[in-house]
Amino acid sequence: MTEFEPDPYRPINRRRRVLVAVLAVGTASFGVWAMTRKSGLVRNAALHPVDVPACTAGQRADPKAGCVGSMTSVISVPASGAR
Repeated sequence: MTEFEPDPYRPINRRRRVLVAVLAVGTASFGVWAMTRKSGLVRNAALHPVDVPACTAGQRADPKAGCVGSMTSVISVPASGAR
């Protein structure tokens, strides 16, 4: 068997170098645009309507914790008659 011999270095021509540069700039530009654009769905989902309270019925608004408490049904075993 022969030993592994790396291929000789072949510099790329100017046309291919320009293509690599254009693709790199295009990829970076698309990445920056995609991460910094404002999506309408996300922006509108964060806003509460003015006439509707943020907390539902049965909750109270706490300035530090936001909406706390809820109307929750509790399921439990009935107490036995024997004491």
